[in-house]
Amino acid sequence: MSVIRKKAHDIIDKISEKKISEVIDFLEYLKIKEEVEATNEILSDNKLLDSIMRGKNEAEKDELIDLKDVIENV
Repeated sequence: MSVIRKKAHDIIDKISEKKISEVIDFLEYLKIKEEVEATNEILSDNKLLDSIMRGKNEAEKDELIDLKDVIENV
């Protein structure tokens, strides 16, 4: 565990049971915020989004290549 995570755990251990639910709510908020930011980053990357859509279309058309075939041909 990193030093900063250990510090966070130490602080949490010292918070009263009454207040710990507020800490959990805030941590869940931060987690969701981070997930939304990551999603927005993906959605703003046109090259990546294009690649995802091509893959999705290939999957729908059953045009995927089996991984074992790729490995055998390397």
